[in-house]
Amino acid sequence: MTEKTVIQRSHEAVKKEVSSYNELFQDSTSVDKRKEEYKTLVTNYYSLSTDFYEYGWGQSFHFANRFRGETLSESIQRHESYLALRMNLKPGDKVLDIGCGVGGPLRRIAYLSGAHVTGVTISPYQIQRAKAIGVPANCQFIQGDFMQLPFEDNTFDHVYVIEAACHAPEKAKCFAEVNRVLKPGGSFIGYDWCMTDKYDKQNSEHLETKRLIEEGDGLPDLKSTDELVDDLKSVGFTVEESRIIPEGDIPWYQPFIGGDSYFSLANFRTTTLGRWVTRNMVWAMEKSKLAAEGTIGTLEILEKAAVGLTRGGKSGIFTPYFFFLARKS
Repeated sequence: MTEKTVIQRSHEAVKKEVSSYNELFQDSTSVDKRKEEYKTLVTNYYSLSTDFYEYGWGQSFHFANRFRGETLSESIQRHESYLALRMNLKPGDKVLDIGCGVGGPLRRIAYLSGAHVTGVTISPYQIQRAKAIGVPANCQFIQGDFMQLPFEDNTFDHVYVIEAACHAPEKAKCFAEVNRVLKPGGSFIGYDWCMTDKYDKQNSEHLETKRLIEEGDGLPDLKSTDELVDDLKSVGFTVEESRIIPEGDIPWYQPFIGGDSYFSLANFRTTTLGRWVTRNMVWAMEKSKLAAEGTIGTLEILEKAAVGLTRGGKSGIFTPYFFFLARKS
């Protein structure tokens, strides 16, 4: 991992972030509060979780369908490259990545296409981390809220999102902002987390799985694939394609359960055993004051994510990569 020259947060700040985050998931009535306080919810989540994501996942915080003979890293790179291909990017195109994280996908898409890619994330910690990793000449990172994008109308040729629109309290409002900054004829493309047609609101196990995913991943309220398409159309987009990406030979949630034929330290860290080792290591560091109080609390949040995502994947009620391609008229 690149040496960190980023925001240093006090032990008290980390403890406060964990407490504030958990308060937003106290009961089922918290959904409205999470939507109202989405900035705090998402900012705190990524302040707490980004280091752990990099530790276990690398610089691209997303899933991918995967085929036999393909490493996890290769599948992730292919998943990103597909978006560049479908946007038909050219050198000099102006592209926006909303919810860019620390910039793994952004760097790859910029490298493949020669386009100028601007990444936006609400997290000041991720901005600092992205800049510490490095900013290619044809890229930039801006701290901003994709519910209120800091750009003029008709600025970008294309916009993409990878598993980030699920953080929006109102997808339609987020998509309206994308439509505003996109040039006429430009494409909006991406993957998003959604509940599938198999999800049953009357099924208590389904409800608990959805709750675990939301609580473990800083989400106000997961929506269905149909609702995402309706939200795109409601703000003026023409939806040219929408589908759940077909599963490959290896389930997308495989990193959480282990048994990967391609062993690597990074892959091991995400497994049940790897997470147990990490938890004990972090517990010892927190007890000895080497890690901030609240670090174990962060791991407990991420463990809920792993359990919920695995359940959602195995049952088929959740997908992390509902693909859509929409166009501004």
